[in-house]
Amino acid sequence: MSEFDAWGRGAALVAAAEGVVLPPDYLLVSLGTGTSILHVREGRVERVGGTALGGGTVVGLGRLLFGVESFAEVATLAAGGDRRGVDLLVGDVYRGTASSIASQLTAASFAKLDSLAAPDVAHALMGLVAENVVLIAGALARGVGVEAIAYCGSTLTENPALRDIVGEITTFFGNRPLFLAGGAYAGAVGAAAHAG
Repeated sequence: MSEFDAWGRGAALVAAAEGVVLPPDYLLVSLGTGTSILHVREGRVERVGGTALGGGTVVGLGRLLFGVESFAEVATLAAGGDRRGVDLLVGDVYRGTASSIASQLTAASFAKLDSLAAPDVAHALMGLVAENVVLIAGALARGVGVEAIAYCGSTLTENPALRDIVGEITTFFGNRPLFLAGGAYAGAVGAAAHAG
């Protein structure tokens, strides 16, 4: 069984066990070391894109920036941070958008640096990964004509900062985010179901 077929089959099983209703046509975004984006239609799975950004980016830059060795340490830092002092926001550039949600979008990651506090920088790192993954997934969703985007993978596990940003940006751009709590195991679940 291919890895992507395992992810597609496993995501459906994990979603059913969690009470998450997946539509017959959706994107499945697997945030692991990198990110793969799959189009699932009536049980058929096709990889339509991805990005090198993912948990590996977080771990590598976390080690470089904070001297920490684990993903969990970066996620814990990010949970207590606020990236608005690190990232240059649309509202910083275009003052007339200050009251809109668009004003909170990132115009340039790490371009403000009013804060160098580790939690704020870690939160900005999560924003860098999240916003780019969501923008790529959103463009691919429009390309295949789907609204729902299901997110899974180990990078979302115990990472509220990343999950919140992913959810907010996905919704802002008109897609419906779905999250699978056990999604880190979707590939293994799908492969086990195939073997059994």
